[in-house]
Amino acid sequence: MEYLKDKFRALAEAIERESVLVHRAALVDGYRDIYKLSKLGIDKVIKKATNFGGKKGAKILKERYGIYTDRLDEALDVLTVIAESSRLLDVFEYDLDKMEIRVDGSILVEAVGQSKSPVCEPMAGFFEGFLSELLDKKVSVKEVACRAQGHERCIFKMTLR
Repeated sequence: MEYLKDKFRALAEAIERESVLVHRAALVDGYRDIYKLSKLGIDKVIKKATNFGGKKGAKILKERYGIYTDRLDEALDVLTVIAESSRLLDVFEYDLDKMEIRVDGSILVEAVGQSKSPVCEPMAGFFEGFLSELLDKKVSVKEVACRAQGHERCIFKMTLR
């Protein structure tokens, strides 16, 4: 247990060192504007970019801070710390039995408001890239329900390949 506490302490320090401050309102306004272009296919480019960002973040944790795991539950624990400390969402939970990630308080939902389709695919891209890199195996993540659609929370399905 002490080993895990040391790893989480290193993770918290890494987040402080590696992150930059971006005003929440700027992110909300920026995503609102970008989302309007999603019908032109830019949403796929954004998901690919966030996937790359997730991979890069996990790679930094592995190389600089020695955080390695091949267990999905441990990788999701690390992702929980990162996601909740990012302030891009309020609550990050997961259910391994259902292979789901559940998110409350998504900044992307705040930006877009109501939508007929899920709006948090950029988060799915980040989760997918991060988990794939940290676990060193292919993980697919897809948003299947979104608060913007009227669901209670955003739900992402994970698939290990």
